[in-house]
Amino acid sequence: MKATILVFDDDANTRKFLEALLGNEFFVQSFSCENQNPIELVNKHQPSLVLLDSFDFCKRLKSDPSTSSTPVMVLSSKNKTSDVAEGLTLGAEDFLTKPFDHKELLLRIKSHLKNLKAVQQIQFVKVGKLEIDTVDRTAKYAGIMMNLTITEYDILRLLASKSGSVVSREDIMKAIWKDSATETTDRTIDVHIRSLRKKIPELADHIKSVYGVGYQYWA
Repeated sequence: MKATILVFDDDANTRKFLEALLGNEFFVQSFSCENQNPIELVNKHQPSLVLLDSFDFCKRLKSDPSTSSTPVMVLSSKNKTSDVAEGLTLGAEDFLTKPFDHKELLLRIKSHLKNLKAVQQIQFVKVGKLEIDTVDRTAKYAGIMMNLTITEYDILRLLASKSGSVVSREDIMKAIWKDSATETTDRTIDVHIRSLRKKIPELADHIKSVYGVGYQYWA
């Protein structure tokens, strides 16, 4: 499936050029900046990358929670160091000045999409019926959202990400409590595990106690 790229540029020739350049490898939707709501269009089309020449659009996209995580590349005729710094300060992942080399643009786009794919793979942990979103910090079991405390979520994510392996209590304490790990006891971990099993009874069949060592998640 082709990745979707949205283009916002007031110059019609630039839009046509980008559509022709990128159209064979990506699904491209282009718009002028005039009378457009970038947040509405990004939420509608869910692009993997946005190319734009408007600092205002960049600021609006990056300041709205629903679009802030969408990668943005600024393509601008502004070429001063201060202009580049401003674009990146607004949250853009990349900045390319016009006129640009089309081969360089393609290489940068492919690099961003490759990095995005890697991040997305890390973002989701799926083990059997358990689904964990490490960005939204949510967990579902059999499609039902689990109402977890911060610590319960962190413990479950740790065990699920190492599914099949035994995670010692010491490693759990270091990963979850970090600097205050020395003040945490085995009892504290056991209480959280018990709470997880109580909230989602099915987890009792997956979170196994390994006597004298720690815990293990089985799919």
